[in-house]
Amino acid sequence: MAMKETQGSLRAYFLIAGAIGLLFGLREIAEVSKLSIAALPTDWMIAIYVPLIVRLGLGAAFIVAGIFLKPALLTGAGWIKHILSLALVLMIANGVLIAAVLGADVGRQGLVTAIIGVAITFYLYKSVTRLSAEAQARAAAPAPPSARVA
Repeated sequence: MAMKETQGSLRAYFLIAGAIGLLFGLREIAEVSKLSIAALPTDWMIAIYVPLIVRLGLGAAFIVAGIFLKPALLTGAGWIKHILSLALVLMIANGVLIAAVLGADVGRQGLVTAIIGVAITFYLYKSVTRLSAEAQARAAAPAPPSARVA
């Protein structure tokens, strides 16, 4: 039997992943600010800062998605699907950027992180689509007749 996300587990994932993304992004900004990166080539600076900015933005977006998941599912969760689609594109772009600029050896961790992130985000997209369809079907179903006791 395949594992299926519930609304509660999906909400928890969005909130936890968003918080972790924000915290790691802020930590990495603090670490990068200690470095003397002015001497680095522009492409290296882009390869350092773009994934940071993406992590912070997606972290905040995931927290918002977790907070407003229930009402979003009832309306099709279009904006959450857009966030997840954007996350897929940005994670792929991050992986390509890191591999192209830093190389496979130096950027291995960033490349692996991007690949895992793409797989998880694809799974989340499928889960949001399924849960949204289920929530809309429940909302559209007629109310069961009330039982009368004689």
